[in-house]
Formats: sequence, structure tokens, C-alpha cells
Amino acid sequence: MKTKNAGIRMKASVSVSRVGRFPKGSGKRALTVARQIVEDIEQQGAEVGDRLPPEQEMLLRYGVARATLREALRFLELQGIIFLRPGPGGGPVVQEPRPKDFASTMALLLQFLGTTFRSLIEVRQAVGPTMAALAAERASDEDIDKLNTSLATLKTLSVSCDSYAEENRRFHDVLAWASGNPLIGFLISSLHNITNASEVGITYTEGERDYQIKAYGRLLKAIEDRNPDLAFTEMSRFISRSDKYLESRDPDIMSKIVRWQDVDDLSVPRVPRRKR
Repeated sequence: MKTKNAGIRMKASVSVSRVGRFPKGSGKRALTVARQIVEDIEQQGAEVGDRLPPEQEMLLRYGVARATLREALRFLELQGIIFLRPGPGGGPVVQEPRPKDFASTMALLLQFLGTTFRSLIEVRQAVGPTMAALAAERASDEDIDKLNTSLATLKTLSVSCDSYAEENRRFHDVLAWASGNPLIGFLISSLHNITNASEVGITYTEGERDYQIKAYGRLLKAIEDRNPDLAFTEMSRFISRSDKYLESRDPDIMSKIVRWQDVDDLSVPRVPRRKR
């Protein structure tokens, strides 16, 4: 995805019909403006690094008060769609979507519902095999190269170092995005963000490390051979064993409550933007 520095242009005028359809209440008006800003970003084909128009132009465009516009922009910043660059020449700038933003919202809702980590494991059980099958059908040569590189790195690492767990997560993140389904990519990366931020502290024995590397090798071979049925089977077997290992290693993990905490950015592929 290209990064540009030029601002995007919008029509300076706004029709009466647009102003008139805003719902009453500043909060609802701000949300409506936020949605319209997103639509304009999409219609203009804006890319990461593009600046939105100056505040005065946006006020005319959307026909709202300054406080409502700023509330809309703050909402979009919280959602990770833009960031507000401070100082002269600053203002709202289009930002690359990040799994950490998706993870933060998810963790907040899950904590509110008292959700345990068992739910995260069950989602992985449900999604993982299909994710692998899709990757066998859709993975690009670049995706396969990244998976091979990650597996090669894992072979050089000992379970005694933190880098092994991090690279282990990365392998699954790359695999998720290789499925060609952005929702799967966001979901799996976000689950890893939540787990990492919650300091669950997953550890592996040397025997489990050896099993993982062999299992990843079989899975990657199925993907390279474009065999979705075998990829589905290999991932199902891996997840079944992995989850049993996790529960036997630390049974308290399953009952731990997911908490809304600062989530870390993991080294995952850039989020693809839909082409128009």
C-alpha cells in the first residue's frame, strides 16, 4: 500500500438535505459526521498518510459546529482510522488499520461480559482449520515466503527465550492473513494481541517445540501444494493437541478473565486496502 503526503480534496459546499438529516443530539451528530468522513475517505481513494481537509473546509462540508466535528474526529482516532498530528501543518491524517485497535475494542467488551480465555481458545478451534484451508487456496508467493522464513526462524530459537513465543505467534498471524480474509486476519492477530497483553505467560517444552516445528512443516507443505483438505486436517490435528497441551500445562489459564489492557503491536503483515 502506497503512502502519500498530499491532502485529499472534498467539495466545499454541503446540501441542505445532508445538514437536515443529522439526528438530534451532539453525540449522534458527531457519529453521523464520522460515518460521512469514512465514506468520503473511501470515495476519494485516500491512502495512508493522506491529510484530511482543513477544519474550516470540513465545517462547511458537513454543516456542523466545530465541537461536533472535533468529537467525530476523536471518535475516528479512537477507532484507529486516523491520527491527529499535532503542531503546524498537522491535523487529521489517514492511518493504516491495526489489529491492536480491533483487539482493544474486543477486549473491552469481553471483560465487561466476564469472558474467560477458554472462549478465545474455542474461537481458535473453530476458525483455525478453515483459515489454513483458505490459505492453501489463496496464499500468495509472498505469503508462502513469509511462512517459510518464520518457520526457519523458529528452528533456530530455543523455547527458553521469549523470541520463540513471539515468532510462534507471528507464524499464525502470517497464516491468518494468507487466508485472504481480512476478518480472519484481524481476528487471529487480535486474539494474539489480547493474550500477549494479558501476560498469560505461555511456555513450551523442548518436546512441544519439536512437535510444533514438524506440524508447521506439514501444514506449510499442504499450503505449498495447494491442498486445502490436507491443510484443514493438519491444522485440526495441531490445534487439538496444542489446546490439550496448554490446558495440562496451566489449567488456570482457561478460567482467567480477559481484561481490557494496553495491547501490543505484533509483527504482522500490512492490512490490505480494498481496491476500487
